[in-house]
Amino acid sequence: MRKLQTWARRLLPSLALLFLAGCGQQTSTQLPATTKVLDELPRVQNSTKAPCWLQEQIAAQNSYVDTIREKQEKVYRAPCKAEPGKVAEAKR
Repeated sequence: MRKLQTWARRLLPSLALLFLAGCGQQTSTQLPATTKVLDELPRVQNSTKAPCWLQEQIAAQNSYVDTIREKQEKVYRAPCKAEPGKVAEAKR
């Protein structure tokens, strides 16, 4: 009987952790205003006159916002880094 009590005391914390891990699973929740907020976000148009570091940041931000909005990966490249004729512009 004593062995059973010792075994149960050792097992109880493990079971508690498994229970808590199952209860703590995160669920994906879509915020209702996400699309509305992103639609109203001011967009910065990229320009070849801007420094290359700024062009890269604008392209990265436009890629990030459009990927979230459209739920499909969008990749835009800075005009200074892209091949001629291969620059995609973010749609408004």
